[in-house]
Amino acid sequence: MAARAGASAGFTLLELLIAIALFALLGLGTYRMLEAVLRSDEAVRAQELQLRELSRAVWAFERDLQQVIGRPIRDGFGDERNAFIGQLSGEDGAPVLELTRAGWRNPTGLRRSNLQRVRWRLAGQNLERVYWVVLDRDVDSEPRVQRVLENVQGLQLRYLDEEAVWHEEWPPFDFGRGSPEDAAERLPVGLELSLEHARYGRITRLLRLPDAAEPATQQALPGAEGVPEPFEGEMPQ
Repeated sequence: MAARAGASAGFTLLELLIAIALFALLGLGTYRMLEAVLRSDEAVRAQELQLRELSRAVWAFERDLQQVIGRPIRDGFGDERNAFIGQLSGEDGAPVLELTRAGWRNPTGLRRSNLQRVRWRLAGQNLERVYWVVLDRDVDSEPRVQRVLENVQGLQLRYLDEEAVWHEEWPPFDFGRGSPEDAAERLPVGLELSLEHARYGRITRLLRLPDAAEPATQQALPGAEGVPEPFEGEMPQ
């Protein structure tokens, strides 16, 4: 009777192997589940970062337009350039927008204007914002380049005049009235921005430009020394 009770105590080798296999499968399943959760969290974070960068890029573009002013400039060769220039095909075959904006903050009291010359362009798959420290440039005036948004596969711009007619370039060649000074200072009343993003596809924004105003009536917007927040040279990683 005692021998039979001793024989029934404990586990056989087969039972131990089965238990070890079950625990191994359970551990593997738990690891796979944890790995899937971590990957999903990383994907959500990456998508959130790209969406935030996209929102900031559109916000910075819109802020430049809201501060636009009809002030022509002179380039490094002394030639006058219009206050607002929209080219259908720039250096890389993509549209280029160049404008004069007000509201350039000067917290350190530097001897310069509160106006700033800005150019938006597509370089490769990077949307860039270029600006100059001086408004009327010299031959050696170097621009500063900010990479605003990556993975941009296409850029399209259209400009709306006061007669509700869309143009692919600005100023339109057929405006047919006014003096050269009027043409140099002429601004559109609206703009259509279309971005082709690698992740989010086509994004279109219709933006209304403010009415023409003197520099004194333009308000400074938050930002660092001539650099729209949050861009400071390269995009933050």
